[in-house]
Amino acid sequence: MSSPSRWSFPTGASSRSDTPTGTSHGLDLRGLFLGSEGTLGIATELVVRLTPNPEVTETLLAPFRTLRPACEAVSTLIREGISAAAIEALDDRTIAAVEASVFRAGYPTDAGAVLLIEFDGTGEDVGESVARTRALLEAAGAMSISSTRDPDQRKVLWRGRKGAFGAMGRLAPDLYVQDAVVPRTKLPEVLEKVCAICDAYGLRLANVFHAGDGNLHPNISYDGRDPDEVERVIRAGREIIEACLAVGGSLSGEHGIGLEKQEFMPLLFNDADLDAMKRVRDVFDPTRLMNPGKVIPTPRACTETRPPKAVPT
Repeated sequence: MSSPSRWSFPTGASSRSDTPTGTSHGLDLRGLFLGSEGTLGIATELVVRLTPNPEVTETLLAPFRTLRPACEAVSTLIREGISAAAIEALDDRTIAAVEASVFRAGYPTDAGAVLLIEFDGTGEDVGESVARTRALLEAAGAMSISSTRDPDQRKVLWRGRKGAFGAMGRLAPDLYVQDAVVPRTKLPEVLEKVCAICDAYGLRLANVFHAGDGNLHPNISYDGRDPDEVERVIRAGREIIEACLAVGGSLSGEHGIGLEKQEFMPLLFNDADLDAMKRVRDVFDPTRLMNPGKVIPTPRACTETRPPKAVPT
């Protein structure tokens, strides 16, 4: 765990958090700063908490015939109170790319999707969690279930997941990655919609995502030298975002808004919401020195970097 202990603002002022343990009293300025995507100031000092390495770590691999039952299995695990360190999913298109690359991990190529699930903790706790998870995965229709505590074998299993984006580099010169998040119970229907959107635009899609968090990463491989294909990617990206928001999702699960998602902010936030965000930024950075032109759209253009004409006093 880490949290900013001291940060500096564009006005020259600095502040120190009085809660290095991570708790907040009163206004959660630490949370506000962390969520600002670098638009309020710069962290100059961090407080970290060291934790012991787990006694045992075990990784499970569970292939499924199609993506839908794999996603439904994730919802079941969460509903039954399974607390895993990680629940990751890869669809058949990602599996094919990984297994044809230097990142191959031995994922079954006849599977429509695989789940990678990892537990860590004491030997007793991990053993109990793995036993319960195996039973739930079998009931959900897993083709097979394998697991290992061996560090080298675990490394091989995770090599495919961690190298998935690199593996897709063989498919096309460019890669467009989305980062929306949806309720985990909505994963099956949203992913089917995502596939349908990309198929309709004639795009090459692969899904690899943090299933346990509902954080999607649709990956569209394309050629940036082809203007028509770029336009189709942009249109598909917007439709994917709209599909996620329609089921109660959000614009970003981990990577933030930055520039690319600015134009989508009004789809999730109304004018009053966006105005409140602008007013908060005016307090800390009235001249827009920090990360200019990011996150908050302006009426004139999403990428406008000019500071406001007047700053409230």
